[in-house]
Amino acid sequence: MLNRLDGQYLFVLPLPLTAPGKNARLYGVALCRTDANLNPLSEYEILKCKLPYNALPSPAYLYSLNLNVNLLRDGICESKFINCLNSHFDNKNLTVVTFSARHLQALNAISLRCFLSPNILQKPKSVFDVKTALNVASIFGVQSFTAQSDLIANAKIFNLYENEKANDHIARLKLLIKLFKKIITDNYKIASFLLRPTYDKLNFIKKSIISKDCLVLLDNSAIKIIKPIKLHSTVLYALTCNSEEELKYEAIDLDLMYMVAPLGILTPDRVQKLQLNLSHILSLLNNAPQNLALNTETIPYKEKFFMNLTAADLSFYDSIGKKDPRSLYPNMETDSQVLSNHLFLYRCENFQGTLTNQELNKYYDYCVKKMHKDLPVFLKEAKMLANNLEENDKEGLKQIRSIIKFAEEL
Repeated sequence: MLNRLDGQYLFVLPLPLTAPGKNARLYGVALCRTDANLNPLSEYEILKCKLPYNALPSPAYLYSLNLNVNLLRDGICESKFINCLNSHFDNKNLTVVTFSARHLQALNAISLRCFLSPNILQKPKSVFDVKTALNVASIFGVQSFTAQSDLIANAKIFNLYENEKANDHIARLKLLIKLFKKIITDNYKIASFLLRPTYDKLNFIKKSIISKDCLVLLDNSAIKIIKPIKLHSTVLYALTCNSEEELKYEAIDLDLMYMVAPLGILTPDRVQKLQLNLSHILSLLNNAPQNLALNTETIPYKEKFFMNLTAADLSFYDSIGKKDPRSLYPNMETDSQVLSNHLFLYRCENFQGTLTNQELNKYYDYCVKKMHKDLPVFLKEAKMLANNLEENDKEGLKQIRSIIKFAEEL
C-alpha cells in the first residue's frame, strides 16, 4: 500500500442525522482499523452517539440510511463520543479514510459544542476522502466514468456492489474499503497525491502564498483556479475563478478534503477537455482588484464561532474543555451570554447530573419550546418523502410512518 510499513488506516463512515453545518448531528460512525496492507487490526464496529432531547434528526437522512428511530436515544453522549474519536484519530502514523468529508466534518461541530478545539481532522497523518478521489479520478484518471455522490452507486460502477443494504452500515464500511483499494490499484498517482500528510499539504499552500502561484481546486465536482491569499489554520482565503470566469474572494475549508494541486496538472489536453480559457482566468486572478469583497457566506462555521469572542471569552472556552465535568456548576464566570448558553446546553446534553432541579426544569422547558418550533418542519419533510414514494413501496411507507410516529410521540 501507500503508507509506511508501520502505518495504519482507520476507515470511518459517518452516519449523519442532519445536513452538515454548525448544528450537525451524527447517529454515530462505523469504523475499522487496518494495517498498511488493509489487514484488519480491529473488529468492524458502530460507535453510536446519543441524540439529545433538544435536537431533531432530518427525516431525509433517517430514510436514506434506513436508521432505526427507536435507537436514536441510545449510544454515548457527545462528549464521550468525541473524546473516544479523538483518541482514535490522535496518531501520526494513521490515515483516516472516509466517504464524504463534509459529513465527517460534523466532528468539528461536536467539538465546538463540547468546548474543544475543532482540530480533530488534523490529528492523524492525513484524511483521505474516497468521494474526492473518485471525482479527481473521473476527470484526471485513467478510466472514463462519472463519479456519483452515493457510496453504493459508486460501488455499482466498479462492480463491487453485492446487494448491500442502506441500513447495513458494516457492509457499507466494507464497500468503502473495496473502493479505496480500487482507487489505489487503478489510479496510484492520484491516490498517492491525495494521501500526502496534512502537514505537507498545508506547507505546499503556504509556499504558494509566498510565491503568489495559482493552483487548481477541485471543489466537489467543479474545477476552479485559485490564487491563495492567506491561510488561517485549515481555512484558506483565496481568489477563485471557475470555468464561467466568475471572479470571487472566498474562504475554502480544507477540512472538506478537496483536491488542491499545482497548475501543472492542467495539461493542454485537459484544458481543452475542461473547456477552460486558462490564460484569461489567470489574467483575471493576477489582476484582481485589491478591494474585492470577501464572500462571508463561505467562511466555515468553526471560523465564525471564534470571530466575535474576546480574549477573555477564548480563555473561558479553553478552560471549560479541560475541566472535569463534575466540577461544572451554574453561573460559571463569563460575561458572554453566548458562552453561558453554550455551557448550559453542554451540561444538559452530556452531564445532567451537574444540573440543579431549577436548571433541569429550565432545560425541559427549552426542549418543549424547541420541539414546538421544529416539529412542523420535521413533519412537513416526512410527508414530502411519503408523497414522493413509488406507489407500491410498502416498505418505504412503513419506514416513513415510523419516522412520523417518532415525532408525534415527542
